[in-house]
Amino acid sequence: MRYLVRFFDTGALICFVAMMGCVLLEVFTRNVIHIPTTWAEESSRLFFVWSVFLGSASAWFRGAHIVVNVLPRRLSDRPKLFLQLTTQLLTSIFVLCTWFGAIWIMVISYPSKTTALEISISYFYLGLFIGLSGITVFHALQIGETIKVLKHANYSVEE
Repeated sequence: MRYLVRFFDTGALICFVAMMGCVLLEVFTRNVIHIPTTWAEESSRLFFVWSVFLGSASAWFRGAHIVVNVLPRRLSDRPKLFLQLTTQLLTSIFVLCTWFGAIWIMVISYPSKTTALEISISYFYLGLFIGLSGITVFHALQIGETIKVLKHANYSVEE
């Protein structure tokens, strides 16, 4: 698992650095030497999309996304775990629908090419697909952990 998280961390970092390099190059060529590039803006958008979705998978593993936890904080152990499992299962539906949607949009957008780079627009959505694949794996592991805790938790009934 450590290697998968490292893959997403490193990928997001490389894409971010490449995006910044493209933006700086475009600013330099456009404003300093007055010869704008035709490919730097499109490249920076591509790297931005990849950076966001690879980083999202990494953040998912760490539990670093924004959550609203007003209700879970007020619940006791067992109801809290059931709410957590229900939320995770509903989130699974959303993630899987988005994952299949990414596949679908990659297929239908494959013939379309970008203007400057002349590559398929599907490569933009490939970043979404890979990021969502990581989120799906990490989310399945979280659900497994919640079920394991729910099964092995020892709840005593107070009288």
